[in-house]
Amino acid sequence: MKKHSPLFAALVLGTLLAQTVLGQSSKNMSLLGNYGKGEGESKGVFAAGSLVYYGLGNKIQIASFSNPSSPVKVGSVTVTDIVEDLVRTSLSGTQYIVASGGGKMWIANVQNPTAPSLVATVDVTSGSTCEGVATSGTYAYVAAGGAGLKIYNIATPASPSLVISIDSLEYCESVVISGQYAYIAAASRSHILDITNPAAPLYVGRIEGYGGYHQYINVRSGYAYVCNYDEGMAVVNVTNPAAPVNVMAVPSGYRTARIVFDGNYGYVAVGDSGMAVYNVVNPASPVYVTKIKTTGRAASLYYGAISIGGTPTGHIFVANRNPAPGVSAINVSAPATPTTSAFLAALPAPSGSAYTPFYLNGKVYVAYGTAGLRIIDVSSPSGASLLGTADLGGDSRAVVASGNYAYVAARDSGVYVVDVTNPASPVKIRTIKTPRARGIAINGNHVYVAASDSGMGIIDITNPAQASVVAYSGAAFYGENVAVNGTVGGLTDYGKITFYDLTNPAAPVKKGSTASFRVGNEGFAIADGRAYVPDGDSLKIYNVNNLNAPAMISKIRTGGYGYTAVVVGNYCYVASEGTGIRAINISNPSVPVEDGYFDGVPQSRGVAASGKYVYAAEKTDGLTIYSNDLLTSVSARSGMVPSAVALHQNYPNPFNPSTVISVDLNAKAMVTLDVFNALGQHVTQLVNRELAAGAYTVPFHGEGLSTGIYLYRLQVNGNTFTKKMMLVK
Repeated sequence: MKKHSPLFAALVLGTLLAQTVLGQSSKNMSLLGNYGKGEGESKGVFAAGSLVYYGLGNKIQIASFSNPSSPVKVGSVTVTDIVEDLVRTSLSGTQYIVASGGGKMWIANVQNPTAPSLVATVDVTSGSTCEGVATSGTYAYVAAGGAGLKIYNIATPASPSLVISIDSLEYCESVVISGQYAYIAAASRSHILDITNPAAPLYVGRIEGYGGYHQYINVRSGYAYVCNYDEGMAVVNVTNPAAPVNVMAVPSGYRTARIVFDGNYGYVAVGDSGMAVYNVVNPASPVYVTKIKTTGRAASLYYGAISIGGTPTGHIFVANRNPAPGVSAINVSAPATPTTSAFLAALPAPSGSAYTPFYLNGKVYVAYGTAGLRIIDVSSPSGASLLGTADLGGDSRAVVASGNYAYVAARDSGVYVVDVTNPASPVKIRTIKTPRARGIAINGNHVYVAASDSGMGIIDITNPAQASVVAYSGAAFYGENVAVNGTVGGLTDYGKITFYDLTNPAAPVKKGSTASFRVGNEGFAIADGRAYVPDGDSLKIYNVNNLNAPAMISKIRTGGYGYTAVVVGNYCYVASEGTGIRAINISNPSVPVEDGYFDGVPQSRGVAASGKYVYAAEKTDGLTIYSNDLLTSVSARSGMVPSAVALHQNYPNPFNPSTVISVDLNAKAMVTLDVFNALGQHVTQLVNRELAAGAYTVPFHGEGLSTGIYLYRLQVNGNTFTKKMMLVK
């Protein structure tokens, strides 16, 4: 009868759970795209022929190296944390990537590498980092840092289930499967488990090596190679897994992180030194061959064969961290003389810090601090791209736009007027000197500026090239930020908000103020006779129909410190530092309800929205686009089947700010419904999916759009229908 170490008892007492706990980082909101985060470091890589899968910050990136000198990124999946490790596996004939990082495991369908999709996010641990992952059959093994080793059944990729949790293996850095055994590198030692039955793994043996910090372990011909991060490698005989025997120490160097094998050679990622090559024809006595410097710090590596001229050519793909993150392709067809075929660099983050966004006609204008103004094309939310940058000087903190002009509050420099007729080449045409311009709002032909000691400044923009200040509200109230809706304006000095009657913009009339806030306010929204005010970790809602006596009618907790808010339709979105974007249902303002959120957004400072899309300026990560998944684009109008396809006139028309478009379908069809401005520029897409026969209504929200004529276009089965609608503000 096989004997086991005392640790076996602890293993079999590991926590068993019946089902996966899905990630709690979001509720009813999805992350669609980003501009400005930069792609980050690459820590994990997996190759299958010329296709290379690698972690790139919080993305699973796929690249084709079919032409190794000119690699191309072909697809990516965004996940909720930094990807530490990943592996490709086949389940029921479909290819999947299983990745780990943060406290998560992710599973992505990569059968079509140009259109990968995330199918599952698994909450593995809340208090540690999932450093490594391996698969065998229909099971995934996650080295979950301080939470130990977790084994999941992934036979149904969309619904993984936890089989067993083994939390007695110290800090688990990585896991490798070889035959019937799992080898786990766990800080000061490594462990061997018999996983013949994954639901009841048996503890077999422990590898002490030569001390140091065990980062990774791989096995070849009965020998384990332990990557000791600080001191090199240890070669250990594991022919008898229950009694590993140290064979030799290999001084491969500092930051020895990973080893892979091909043929008679082992390839080792050695941090800043690059990649080392060892001859392992005698696995008990590896012989150093050569070393090649990689572009960045070598963190991980994998072998893949690329067909060059019809001949399979071996390459090692190296995941690089800073200072030059990305993936190196190293030709090892001649292992003694490796050469770099290509380096696919990660995109760096642009300069500056993103503070405030403003949406208009399919574009988002972002005040980017010392980098000025950036204009982002968001017509495809998942593919946000830079249209143009204006280096304005000063410190751009807030922006609004109307027509062909943007107005930027640039602190001590005042307000810039920027001609954005050509968004690829925006031009500053005027500087309006004001006391420190901290916040900005727009309504009709006037721009309102939070002008510090001068309170609220009012700028006439009837002729943008000659825009000038026509009034200040006075120095009795310090202007931190400003919001305007119709004839109602509000100015916050952080401690409270004072409201103004702006019936005559050139002569603002000071009215009442809120009580002092518990924590403080830096930005807020006014809509439909109410003010929506973040106060620390709460959103407070005020009735301001009587400006002389604004009254708080409700409040709701939002988690972290809320910077500002925006209202679109029945939702108020709060940009909350540390806890991300919160979607508050305000259909009944007296009883607000948090319907959705997307957690973990770093330094979310400003927010804008249009329809179901939410645009967050995240100080260090640029502009991130989310969707409110509760705002369905289409709802059935009745159960009857129309006799023909029809696009009806929107109602109400004219409208401000929302209207409804009705569509009839006499048969099941692929439907797209888009909105354009009078110049033919795309504003937004309302529908892009297959619908059954029926009568439907589609809401359209015009917040952030200027007064004017808009076109809405229905495309069904090759036929196009177009109508006009009028937005009047």
